[in-house]
Amino acid sequence: MNQANNQLAAFGVLLRQNPQSSRFYDSCTPAQRQAILDQLPKMTSQAQLQGFVDHLPSAAL
Repeated sequence: MNQANNQLAAFGVLLRQNPQSSRFYDSCTPAQRQAILDQLPKMTSQAQLQGFVDHLPSAAL
């Protein structure tokens, strides 16, 4: 559970640092947001999480 909380916190920080991705996430439906959050456990490194956030606006939900 701690790992999941750390990933969620890191995701939030990275999202705040990326205005385009933040706007995209804010425009998502609750189901789309959950689909995004469900991907976080698959991220195994900070670099991978950064890339995920950077490319979030091009995600096919």
